[in-house]
Amino acid sequence: MRRYRLGIPAMLVAGGYVVALAVSAVSALVSDDIGFLWRLTLFFELEEAAPGSLRRILSGADEGPSATWPKVLVLLAAGGLWAWALWQSLRGPVAGPRPPADRAVRLLRVALYAQVACWLAYVIVPAWPWWAAVLDVLTLLAVAVAFYPVLGPAMGLAGLALFAGVSTNVLVITGEVFDVLDWHVAGRVVESTGLIALTELIWLVVVLVAQHRNGRWQRATIGYGIAYLIAPIVLVLAGLPLRFVSGLGNVFSEAAAVSAGVLLMIWTARSAHDLADPHSRPAPPRPLPLPLPARPHALAVTAWLTVAARLAACVIPIVPALVNLAYGHLLWITPHVPMRQLTYLVGDVMSTLWWALEFTAGAGGVAVLVLIAAHRGTRRTFRVAMTALLLTAAAGLTAVAGTTAITLFRGGLSRGYSLAFGIDLGLPFDRGWGMEHQAMSPLWFTAACLASAALLWWARVMRATPLDYGHRIPA
Repeated sequence: MRRYRLGIPAMLVAGGYVVALAVSAVSALVSDDIGFLWRLTLFFELEEAAPGSLRRILSGADEGPSATWPKVLVLLAAGGLWAWALWQSLRGPVAGPRPPADRAVRLLRVALYAQVACWLAYVIVPAWPWWAAVLDVLTLLAVAVAFYPVLGPAMGLAGLALFAGVSTNVLVITGEVFDVLDWHVAGRVVESTGLIALTELIWLVVVLVAQHRNGRWQRATIGYGIAYLIAPIVLVLAGLPLRFVSGLGNVFSEAAAVSAGVLLMIWTARSAHDLADPHSRPAPPRPLPLPLPARPHALAVTAWLTVAARLAACVIPIVPALVNLAYGHLLWITPHVPMRQLTYLVGDVMSTLWWALEFTAGAGGVAVLVLIAAHRGTRRTFRVAMTALLLTAAAGLTAVAGTTAITLFRGGLSRGYSLAFGIDLGLPFDRGWGMEHQAMSPLWFTAACLASAALLWWARVMRATPLDYGHRIPA
C-alpha cells in the first residue's frame, strides 16, 4: 500500500466533506429543499443559477417529496467526485526520496500547485472580483509556459502546446478586461467564437501525448486528462433522457458542468504529484541537432523573438475575421461587392469554388496554413502558407481598388474613402441585403495577411541564418 506525504490530513478533510454530504442529503430529503446540498456540491448559491420559477423547480417546492430524491442522488454523485478530488489534490506525492529535478521541473510543480490552490479557493469563495479572475487565468498561463521546457525534450510538439496554451489564456484575460472596461464590441469578438475552446483542446491534447511519451507521469494521471476531454460528450448523452423529467434535467446539467472541471483539477494535482514521485524517471531527451552555442544568452533572445514572430504570424490573420464573425459576417469580399451576380455568370463549379474560398478566408482559415508552416518549418509548408497569404492579400486589394474606383465614379470621394478604410462597425449597412452592421473592409484582411507573411518570412530567415559564432537557432 502506498503512503503519501500528506495522506492523513487529506483523508481527514475528504472524510469530513463526506460526512457533511451525508448530513445535507438527509436534511434535503426531510425538508424537500436541496439548497444547502446544492451549495455543498456545486459551490454556488441556488439563487444565482435559477431565479424565479426555475428556482422552485430545482428545489422541488412544486413537485413534492417524490421529486426530491433523484436530485439528491445526482448531487451526491457530484459531491462524491469532489471528495475524491480533495483526496487526490491534498494527499501530496508518494512518500520517499524525491527524484533529481532541475529548475524547470520545480517551476512546473509550483505553477500546477498554484492552480490547484486557486480552484480550492474558488470552492470557498465562489464569487470573485475581476482582478482575482485575471490572477486565476495568469496561473493557467504560467502552467502553459512552464510545461514547455519540461516537455520540449520529449516531443517536437512542445512549441504547438506553448502557442495554444498562451493563446487560450491571453484571450480569456482579454475578455475579462474588456468586460471591466465595458468594451462590448471587443468583448463580443472574444466571446462569440469558439477559438478559446479550440486552443484549449489543442493544448491539452498535445500535453497529454507529451506526458505519455515523457515517462514522468503515471497512466492514471493521463487517464484523468483524457476523461476530462470525453466527459462533456458522455454526460450530455447520459442527460438526454433526463430532459423529460421536470427539474431533474436542470440539476443534472449544472452538476455535469461542474464535474467536468473537477476531472481537470484532479489531472492538474496528479501532474504535480508525479513530478516528485520517487519512481518518476523522465525519458531520455532527444539529441540536439547542433552543439550548444558559445554565447547562449544571445541565442536564447533571438530564439524567443523567432517564437514570438511565429505566434504573431498565426494570430494576426484571425483578428479581422473575428471582428466580422462578431457581427455575423462569414464572408469578407461579398458584403462589399455584388459577387452573387458575378458568380452566377461563371457557372456552378466556379461559383462553388469561389464561395468556398470566401468562407475560408472570411473565417480566418489562412491562419491554419500559417500555423502548420510555423510549426513544421519545412520549405513546402512555408511556400504554401506564403502563397495563400499573398493571394488573399492580392484578392482583398483588388476588391478594394475596383470597388473604390466604381464608388468614386458613382458616389463621390467621401463614400469611396469610407468603403476602403472605414472600420466604424456601428455604421448601418445600406446595401439592402439585411445586414445590421457594416463588414470589415477587405483592405484590413490584406494588411493582416501582409503583416503575417512578413513575420513568417522573418522568423524563417532568422531560424536559418548562421549567427556570428557559427551556430543556427534550434527549431
